[in-house]
Formats: sequence, C-alpha cells, structure tokens
Amino acid sequence: MNRNCIATLAAAAALAGTAPAFAQDTGPGQAFFERQCAACHQKGGTGLAGLAPPLAGALGPVLAAPEGRDYLLQVMVNGLSGKIVSKGQLFNLAMPPQGGFSDPELADAARYVASLNGSTASFAAEDVARARGTTVTHKQLRELRERLLK
Repeated sequence: MNRNCIATLAAAAALAGTAPAFAQDTGPGQAFFERQCAACHQKGGTGLAGLAPPLAGALGPVLAAPEGRDYLLQVMVNGLSGKIVSKGQLFNLAMPPQGGFSDPELADAARYVASLNGSTASFAAEDVARARGTTVTHKQLRELRERLLK
C-alpha cells in the first residue's frame, strides 16, 4: 500500500469518527478512565447510545469556560441525572457520584476528558477538593451545561 493510500484511509477513518480527533493525554488519567469510566462512557469517551453520553468531542465549549471546568468536576463528584443532549442524542441518564475516588485520581480523569476535547484545561487535586465543598443539584448542573453549550 503506498503512502497516498494510507493517508487517504487515515483521513477517511478520522472523518468517520473511528480515529481520535484530538491528541489524548495517555497518562494516569487515561488509565483511571479506562478502569472506572469506560464501562459506560466507552474507551476513548465515545459514549454508548441509550446509556452514557459521549465525552470525546462533546465538551469543548463547556471546558472553554472556567465554570465549565467546575461543571465537569461537579458532575464527577456529585453524579448527574435527568435529560441532557450530547452530540444530538438525548440521554435520560443517572450517573452515580464518583466522589469516593481521591482528589488526584479525579483531577487526572478530568485532564484526560479535557484532552478528548482538544482542551489543555488544567485540573488539580485542590480543584476537586473545592468541588467537593460546593453543594449543587443535578438540576443546577443540567442548567449550567445548557448555558455553556449555547
């Protein structure tokens, strides 16, 4: 197979969504995500129709705002339930809280999710600790998500 053919196949795969669209963090966040999150959100954060929304390529606008980074951490710590739309698909989900994991583990996972969206957003254990100290309802999280995606 010549180089042009390989390049064409790679481009076609990327357009079809079978190749990663963004450079991914391959550190401890990816390992944590694959152990703890991929059962629902799938490897690479591609989501599972009817169960868990895609995270890859779906949260770029959210992560571009400081309160969007807080949103991601709040969802991780507190879970999320109710109807949301992600990449044009409706999900009526119930993600359980993941607050039982350590602050560094959740910060690593948040950095990995950010990388799946082409974001270099920074997350530290202190950010997760601050999220744990904030009370927010699932309704408030859904409303914040909608505002950030507009």
